[in-house]
Amino acid sequence: MTDRPPDGTALQLSVDGRVWTFDGSRPVVVGRDPRCDVQLADVQVSRMHLALRHEGRAWVLRDLGSSNGTVVDGTVLPPGTADGHGFAERPLEPGPEHRVRVGGDAGPELLIRYAPVPPRRPAVAASAAERVVVIGRDPGCDLVVAGDPMVSRRHAAISVTGPGTALVRDLGSSNGTHLNGSRLSAPAALTPGDTIGVGGTTITWDGRVATLPGRRTPTFSARHLAVATRGGKRLLDDVSLTVRAGQLVAVIGPSGAGKSTLLGALTGLRPAGMGRVTWDGRDLYAEYDHLRHQIGLVPQDDVLHRQLTVRRALGFAARLRLPQDTPAADRDERVRRVLAEVGLTEQIDQRIDSLSGGQRKRTSIALELLTAPQLLFLDEPTSGLDPGLDRQVMEGLRALADAGRVVLVVTHSVLALDQCDRVLLLATGGRVAFYGPPEQLLTFFGVPDHAAVFRALDDPGWVGRFAGSSLRRDYVGATSVAGPMPPPAGEAPPPMRPAPVRQLVTLVRRNLAVVAADRLFLALLVGMPALLALMAHAFPGEGGLSVRAAGGDPAEAQQRIIVLVVGAALMGTALAVREFVAERPIYRREHAVGLSPAAYLASKVVVLGGAVALQSVAFTLLALVGLPGPDDPRVLPWGRLEIAVAAAAVGVTMAIAALAVSALARSTDQTMPALVALVMGQLVFCGGLFPVAGRAGLEQFAWVLPARAGYAAMASTSQLQPLAGPQPDPLFTPTAARWALDLGVLAAQAAVFLALTAWALARSVARSSGPR
Repeated sequence: MTDRPPDGTALQLSVDGRVWTFDGSRPVVVGRDPRCDVQLADVQVSRMHLALRHEGRAWVLRDLGSSNGTVVDGTVLPPGTADGHGFAERPLEPGPEHRVRVGGDAGPELLIRYAPVPPRRPAVAASAAERVVVIGRDPGCDLVVAGDPMVSRRHAAISVTGPGTALVRDLGSSNGTHLNGSRLSAPAALTPGDTIGVGGTTITWDGRVATLPGRRTPTFSARHLAVATRGGKRLLDDVSLTVRAGQLVAVIGPSGAGKSTLLGALTGLRPAGMGRVTWDGRDLYAEYDHLRHQIGLVPQDDVLHRQLTVRRALGFAARLRLPQDTPAADRDERVRRVLAEVGLTEQIDQRIDSLSGGQRKRTSIALELLTAPQLLFLDEPTSGLDPGLDRQVMEGLRALADAGRVVLVVTHSVLALDQCDRVLLLATGGRVAFYGPPEQLLTFFGVPDHAAVFRALDDPGWVGRFAGSSLRRDYVGATSVAGPMPPPAGEAPPPMRPAPVRQLVTLVRRNLAVVAADRLFLALLVGMPALLALMAHAFPGEGGLSVRAAGGDPAEAQQRIIVLVVGAALMGTALAVREFVAERPIYRREHAVGLSPAAYLASKVVVLGGAVALQSVAFTLLALVGLPGPDDPRVLPWGRLEIAVAAAAVGVTMAIAALAVSALARSTDQTMPALVALVMGQLVFCGGLFPVAGRAGLEQFAWVLPARAGYAAMASTSQLQPLAGPQPDPLFTPTAARWALDLGVLAAQAAVFLALTAWALARSVARSSGPR
């Protein structure tokens, strides 16, 4: 080991917003392996790629026989080229900043510069002289957490309050600070041995020093997991497994064997009724509020808007998932880095719906990698892919595991099991029939191919044979439980949902981008008002909405108002009735990682409501082109505008009602019958086809429908009934107060539908958390 540089010069390395400073007391290794001093999780980077060592008054860079070579300041350092030191080397002169491409021109760029030697601080001690230790991502913090994108710039602080006593507090971070796995809501006292969770990082306090975790290979473990339905049917039965970081595990088995149930138990989204899951020795269920930051889950359904480009889709996701103090340049660089890691750099500006199936799945994987999880779970990532793409996806997962993660994939495919370190075979009833290296699977069952393995599972005796085999002892390890099993996990606290207003702005921008990118949707958005207005002009008569122009006969105005009300209701319903059910996989995943339900719902109301309002106004004005408007408007100086406002109110209220239907529907197939029923209800019970006032039951039911109040407001503006004399329908009274009351009814209906939609959204998430 070399001495500290005598000239007081250290070396500072930076990449992807992360900064490391080394004082020269030992060589620095850069590579993909988690044991490296600087870990670069990129497929272009070798496990041990290059080393930096201090010699005399300068640093020397050495390529360690990498596969793709190293480029130093534009000069290629050939991979594995022997010289006097055995490998290609390059001295780094003091002065200018050096730019190093690790893995050739396609690899990540590492910036290297000389810097003053910092205080040697592998840990931060709290002393009388240093009363506060600030923890965060910013290089100016006392304890810098580099490489964790979920950590805020100034995340938490430890304040020394006296000899041997200290308090930890959160500094308004986006993802909260956790003490021993529980989220802090107020400053809390520290005792020796406590753990402080910031983002996905765990810091240990020993009473004097706060220490970052050292380099090690953590283990993910499940012990005696069991899941049963309310009726007592076993979905999982005594499942145990052990996975070290850097390993890829495939979970296979026949349909109904409990593979998806196991995934829910291992990720903590649907905890097992019995058993324990640990990561690095910590109980996942007990400390889920903090350890959730370590988990990435790629569901079977796509969780990205296919109309967007890869860059825009991941950019919006980064704004929602990364801390709110992350600069835009850092978010963009993070997107670029994860796309490079999954091999999609060239597709960054390509629309997602134009990607191949394998590329779309890799885009979903990149989405989860934005938060740098150490546990990556995938549900059927190769479903529907041809054999070539199947293997391509599995090879990509192999590379992700090699970067130091635990990667577990549920799959029906056995075409690329050779890429895995372990295979877990579940038999019917959620019982383990095999767990071990893939090359031992056929040998254990004594069959020639994998199809024969599945046929062999008809014999339930294989579960017992594996339980007593050496494979279980070698690869699962001891599973005896010391003491009683922990009680069933309760409902995990919801994730922090920071900056709902900022989330709302991001979601509105994303919704507008999706609308702008969907040409067919835009065509319908613009074309529907014009088409409906054209049909409205097919009605005979030249009186329009003027009773005076029609010679005192309100029939023509009555018919045209029906068309306006039903047209606005149709546009509002058609625009929103599929919105939530089509986006349900996206919403469920985003909700699990911190999306605000209120912000999500509000963004839909703002964008869809605004679009429907514009449609309704345009439709009304186009439908009255060349025709007289109302004779004597009640509130606004222009009668056509007063009618348009009522039509817009009907359209927006119907859009919110359609959102509630969409949130309640289980599939898009259910939305079309609902659309027909909703629109027909507006036509029949609006009060224009026949009187509904005074008819017991019918009048009360009509109050629920927006068309009733919308038609009444337009009837009031057009004065379909006289102010004095018999009043067939009190809602039609042609006064400003009555018009305002009719609009108030629509506002009240919109509020009720909005509450129903919020309840239905919460119900859809709760339904996805139950046993399957």
